[in-house]
Amino acid sequence: MKPRIRFFGCGSCYLELAPVIWINANASITMDKMEKLERLPPTTTSLLEDDTKPYFLWWTEATVGDLKEYLVSPNLEERAYWLGALLREANTRDVWLFTTEDEIRSMWSRLIRHLGRSRRMWSWLLGLPQPSWPPAVAERV
Repeated sequence: MKPRIRFFGCGSCYLELAPVIWINANASITMDKMEKLERLPPTTTSLLEDDTKPYFLWWTEATVGDLKEYLVSPNLEERAYWLGALLREANTRDVWLFTTEDEIRSMWSRLIRHLGRSRRMWSWLLGLPQPSWPPAVAERV
């Protein structure tokens, strides 16, 4: 049997590495530490092909190629919408095919409204302050 790292928290996923390391959901692990670990492969290799319609963009006809274009759009609101959709809908192991921690951090204030229930998870994962929702400055018209 090959050694593996076991992560607890968002379900159990296994990564074949040596030696066996147990990471408790309450343990402090930063993205820096995670970068040193090998990443799990994408849920499907078809996400590497530009003409694939990704499972996490189920409400639209956008392809992987379209998503890549949206994620580098000069329009920051458009970019935030699609990055938020990616973070909200995709398996976290697929997120890293399309973006980086730095990109998420730089867009964070614009992203919060697009993340839905995944807001808390992403803020915890990236070590960002817990966003309050709705924001105090939001007013109903």
